[in-house]
Amino acid sequence: MKTPLHLFLSLVMIFGATMARAQTSASTVIPDTTFSLNGTWQFALAATGAEADALADFHKPGFNGENFTPSPVPSNWSVLGYEEPVYRGFKDDKAGEGFYLHDFTPPKNWNDKRVLLHFGGVWSSAEVWLNGVRLGRHDSGYTSFSFDITGKFKAGESNRLAVRVRQITREYKFDVYDDWTLGGIYRDVSLEAMPQKRWIDSVVVQTVFDDLFRDADLRVRAMVGDRHKNTLPGNYPSPGESYDLRVTLSTNEGIEIARQQLTVPAHTATDRELRLTLRAQSPRHWNAETPYLYNLRVDLLEKGEITHTRTERVGFRQISTDGGVFRINGQAVKLRGVNRHDEHPDVGRATTRKHWLQDITLMKVANINFIRLAHYTPTRGFIELCDELGMYVGNEVSIGGAGDLMYDPSFSAAALQRAHETVVRDINSPSIVYWSVGNEDPLTSIHMASVKLVKALDPTRPVLLPWRWEEWLPPEIDMLAPHYWHPREYDRLAGRANRPIITTEYTHAYGTDGFGGLEARWRELTKHPAGAGGAIWLWADQGIKTPVQKPKGKSGDRSDGDEYMRLDSAGWDGIVDAYRNSTRDYLETKAVYAQVYPAMDKITFTPGEASARIPIQNDYDFTDLDTVKIAWSIREDENELACGSGSISGQPHSVSAFKLPLEKLKTIHAGKTYYAWFIFTGADGAEITRKAVELVPLAKPSPRISTPLKLTVSQGESVTVTAGGARYVFDPKIGRLVSAALHDKTLITDLRPVIWRKLDDSEVSVVGRRAAREASDLNRYTASATTWDVTEENGRVAIHAKVDYSIDEKNRFATTYDYEIGADGGLEVRYEILPEVTVPCVPIVGMVVQSAPELGAIRWLGLGPDNAYPNKRSAPILGVWGGAAGSADVAGTKAMRWLERTGAMGGFRISNVGYFEHDTSAPDTVRILSGVAARPEKGRKADDDFPQLATGAGKPLVGSLKIELKGND
Repeated sequence: MKTPLHLFLSLVMIFGATMARAQTSASTVIPDTTFSLNGTWQFALAATGAEADALADFHKPGFNGENFTPSPVPSNWSVLGYEEPVYRGFKDDKAGEGFYLHDFTPPKNWNDKRVLLHFGGVWSSAEVWLNGVRLGRHDSGYTSFSFDITGKFKAGESNRLAVRVRQITREYKFDVYDDWTLGGIYRDVSLEAMPQKRWIDSVVVQTVFDDLFRDADLRVRAMVGDRHKNTLPGNYPSPGESYDLRVTLSTNEGIEIARQQLTVPAHTATDRELRLTLRAQSPRHWNAETPYLYNLRVDLLEKGEITHTRTERVGFRQISTDGGVFRINGQAVKLRGVNRHDEHPDVGRATTRKHWLQDITLMKVANINFIRLAHYTPTRGFIELCDELGMYVGNEVSIGGAGDLMYDPSFSAAALQRAHETVVRDINSPSIVYWSVGNEDPLTSIHMASVKLVKALDPTRPVLLPWRWEEWLPPEIDMLAPHYWHPREYDRLAGRANRPIITTEYTHAYGTDGFGGLEARWRELTKHPAGAGGAIWLWADQGIKTPVQKPKGKSGDRSDGDEYMRLDSAGWDGIVDAYRNSTRDYLETKAVYAQVYPAMDKITFTPGEASARIPIQNDYDFTDLDTVKIAWSIREDENELACGSGSISGQPHSVSAFKLPLEKLKTIHAGKTYYAWFIFTGADGAEITRKAVELVPLAKPSPRISTPLKLTVSQGESVTVTAGGARYVFDPKIGRLVSAALHDKTLITDLRPVIWRKLDDSEVSVVGRRAAREASDLNRYTASATTWDVTEENGRVAIHAKVDYSIDEKNRFATTYDYEIGADGGLEVRYEILPEVTVPCVPIVGMVVQSAPELGAIRWLGLGPDNAYPNKRSAPILGVWGGAAGSADVAGTKAMRWLERTGAMGGFRISNVGYFEHDTSAPDTVRILSGVAARPEKGRKADDDFPQLATGAGKPLVGSLKIELKGND
C-alpha cells in the first residue's frame, strides 16, 4: 500500500514524464562541464492566435526565420519593447506568444556524455524542440526545469534549439500577482555534461548540532544515477563494476577538515541514494550576522579516477520551532524583514548579480536581515548571494495567484509541481529558513497536499501559509502568518500562541507619505518569544521601463513624467524607488530595525555628576556589543558641549550600561534643552542607527528675572494690546490676530485656524477617493465672530472669542479662542475647533502663522531633519534644525517644541508641543499644529491608539501655542 508521500511523488513523476524533468539539484558543477546558451537568440512575437498559428512549424528543420529579429536571452520581451507590459493578468485571457530560435555548437568531446538542458525560468510556459525533435513542455513560470538531451544533440556541430513561450495556459494564474506579468526566457539557459553511464544526480546536505551546539554532523545524501545495461534476464541483478564516492569538507579558505570515502557495489540500471556523515569539530556557525560557508566536494571515482564531481557551499545552520519560538542554532532570532519582487526597471525579471548585490547591500544598511520572496522563487544566483552575504530568506511556492482553482482537484499536479521544483533547487541553501505555500489563500486540500510534499522533501525547515494565522491550523503548518493587523492584535496573538509568528506582510508602504505604525507593530509583536518578526510590503516600487513611449491617458501614473517608465499606484509600494533610491520609508525601516539603541529616550541627572549610566539595548541575535563603536556628543540646544567615543560589552538580547561623561554639565541654563546624541557603528564601519537621549536636570535653574512690562489696551474697529515694545492687533469682527510687531517692526501679519490642506495619496486612500474628490476646500471660509470679550486683570490682558467659519451649506466649523498677553510680552493662544464637514477626518489641526517676508530663516527644536508623524517618528532625532524659509531643509511635517523665524529686523519664537508644516510654495507661512493625523497604510487607517482627527464625534480639536517676539540683538 502506498503512503501519502508515495502518492505525491508518483503524481510528480506522472506529470514530469509529459513535461520537463525538474532540476533535481542545486549543486554546483565543475566549470568545464557547463556550456552557457545565454546571448543573442532569434525572436518573433505573435500578438494574436492567428499569428501564432502561422509560426507553428518554426521548430522544423529548414524553417525560414528571416522575420525573426536578434534578441537577448535572458530577457522579457515586453521590457525590450515588443509589446506593452501588462500589470496583473491578461484581459479575457488573451496574450501574445514568443517564438525563439538559437543555434549553438557544443564541445566535440561531449559525444559520449549525458547532457542536460537547463532553463532557469521561462514565463509562463515553454515548449521546447531540439533539432526538430520535441523535448517536452513545462508550465510553471517561476521554477527551474531541465530536459535530458542525451543522444538528441550533435557534439561539435551546429544544433538548433526552438522554444515556444506561451503566456496563457490553463494554470497560468498560479503565477499572476499584484505585479507585472512578463513573458519570456528571462533566466539563464545552459547545458550540463556528465558521464553517460554513471553520475552524481543530486546532493542534499543537512547539518545537525549536538545539544550544546558545539560540534556538528554534516549529513550528506547523494543520489548516484546508473544507466549501464542489464545483462541478465528477468529480475536478476546484473553484475557490474563497483565505484567509490568521496565527500570532502573544507573551510572557506581551502583547508580540509573532514573526509570520508565509501566503496559502493554495482547497482546496474538503477539509481541509488547513498548517505554519509562527516563530523565537524566546533564548526563556525552560519547565521545572517556571521554567514560563514564551508566547501563540500562530492567525487565519483571509477577505478580510482574521478569521473564526476559536484560541489556545495555548506552553512552549519539548524532551525527549530520547539516551544513556539523560532530559533537558529539554538538561539531565538528576530526576523527584520521586507518583501521583494525579483525585478528591476531596466531588465524586468532578467536580473543580474549587480542588481542582487545592490538590493542585499542596501537592505543590510537598513538593518534588514530577512527577505520574504514574493510570491515565487527568484533566480538561483540571488539565493546564493544571500548565503554568501548573510540574509534570512523565506522561499515561496508560487500558487498564490490560483484563487478558486485550488478547489479544483484537476489542478493538483500544477501545485505539486511548483512545490517540488521550488524545494529541490534550493534545499541546500542555509539562507532559506522556511518554506511558504501560496499567498493570502484559503486552506484547501491542494494546499495541504503541497505542504505535506514540502515537508516530505525537506523535514528540516518549518512551513507556513502566508495570511493564515488560525491556531487550529494542522500541525504540519509550523508557524502562523497574519497580515496587516493592528499592534494590539499582534500583542494578543503572540502572547498566547504556541507556534512562532512571522507576519509575512505587516506594514504596507505606499508612495512617500504613508507607512504608518511600523514601530508599534514591530514592538508589540517581537516583545513576545513567539513573535519571530515580519516583512514589510514592499522593497522597491514596481516600475518597468521600455524603449517605447507608454500609452497616453493612463490613470494612476506615478512615473514622475518619465514617458518610458511604467509605474502606477498599484505598484507604488516600495521603501525604495524603482531604481533603489532611498525614501523616508527606508529611513524609518532602518531606525525601527536597528539592533542597537538606547533603551530609554530620557534620563534625569544632577548637575555636577561625573557621569550618567545610559542603558543600551543589544537586539542582535549573535553579536556582542563590543563590536559596536558608540560615538556620543552632549548638546545644549544647537551647541555641542562635549563629545567622544567608546564601546561596551553586552550579550545579545540584553541591556548594558554606557557611562556618559557629564563634566560639561556642571552649570545649566534656564530655557535650554540638554540631550546626548549617540551614533552606533558596526564592525564593518556601517552606521547602525543614531538616537538622542534627553538629559533632564533634577535641579531646575532659576528662571530669568525680567521687569514686568506695562500693558495697554486700545479698542475700536481693531483691538491693540501693547506690552513694552510689543504690539498685538486683533480684528474683533473675525476674532483673530492680524499683526504682531516689535519696536514698530511688523513680524507677524496673520494668525488663522487651519484644518485642511491638499490631501496626499495616502490620506486619500483613507478618506475615500470620492469623498476626497468632492470635498470642499475648508480654507476658503467666511469668518464671523459671535463672541468677543476683552478683560484686563492681574497684569494680563485676556480675550475670549467665538468665531463661525462658513465654507458652504454642508461645511462649517466653529472655533473658540482664548488669547492672553502677559507682562512678559508674550501671547498665549488656546483654541478649540469643532468641525461640521463632509469628510470623515481632517489631516491637520492648528494655526497658520503668516510672517513678514524679511524673516527668511527658520529653525526649530524637535525631531529632524526628517518628517515626523504620530506613528512614524523613529528616523528623525531630537535636535535643533533649520534652514532658509521655502527650502527643502525645512519643508515638510516636523515634530517641534519651539520654532523661530528670524531676519535682520528681528523675529519670533513659537512654543508648541506638536508639529509644524512648511511648504516651499509658501515661504512666508508656517502651520503650527496641535494635531497631525497618524499615517495610514495603503487603504488602511492608522490604529486607534494614534490621532485620527475624526470629524463626526462631536468633540472639538484643541491646541495651544505661545508667541514671543524677539529683537535682532
